[in-house]
Amino acid sequence: MAARGFILTFHSHNISGNTYETNDHVALDETLTLLEQLRIPVVRMLEAVRRLRRGSLDTLPERFACLTFDDGSDYDWRELEFPGHGRQRSMRAILRAHSTKLLGLAWRRRAHATTFVIASGDARREIAASALGDPGLMTDGWWRAAQASGLMDVGTHGWNHVHPAVSEMAARPDLVEHFERIDNAADAELQVAKSLAAIRARAGGEAARLFAYPYGQVSDFLADVHFPAQSDIVGALAAAPRPLMADSDPWRLPRYVCGYNWKKKEELRALLAS
Repeated sequence: MAARGFILTFHSHNISGNTYETNDHVALDETLTLLEQLRIPVVRMLEAVRRLRRGSLDTLPERFACLTFDDGSDYDWRELEFPGHGRQRSMRAILRAHSTKLLGLAWRRRAHATTFVIASGDARREIAASALGDPGLMTDGWWRAAQASGLMDVGTHGWNHVHPAVSEMAARPDLVEHFERIDNAADAELQVAKSLAAIRARAGGEAARLFAYPYGQVSDFLADVHFPAQSDIVGALAAAPRPLMADSDPWRLPRYVCGYNWKKKEELRALLAS
């Protein structure tokens, strides 16, 4: 049977309550429980993409899931208070709770995720101040530990997310919230090559093997020209809500976003049965 992968995306700063529908931490926890109940294994995103590139995706289980986190807020790794909604268990703690080891070394079951972080420290501070109310909520001090943890890979979400809160975007108003307009080598150098180097300097040389397009907006220049010509990044994730299949484009990988493509656990159950 042909393998179908369901790439499920969460944002750890999406908290407006403490239910599945209002809190991506709760949603991740209950999603992992549902996957366990349905006997759908969680596969490392990087491994799935490497098999796709080798033409061997169908060696994976008929149904499998991959987990991704976008934007790289500190809620991915640290347990923090969220104003009005109390202390939040980190995404790392939730992954660990759904993972077990035998003899301290070999994983019997592992919940693995890829966190896509923004490379520029200045951009992260400005985005965190604007979107999260605290410039210290998108730091990079945990990236190396995350990459070494066996629970999380650190991927790249570009240099500055072409975010309107980033001051350097004042010089490029044409690109603000329009990543799909990246169409030349100079912009690719900043958003891909420079971001990769900055993330690896903080997280280690095995990081930044995967790229997630900001806002899910695919740059045709990157997908058709830049990415196929390089070897550091092996896959790029977009936001088309459909399963990962053997014929998927590695530079336009599909995925489902919690809160957009499903909001309730039963909606996810139906999606996984599709």
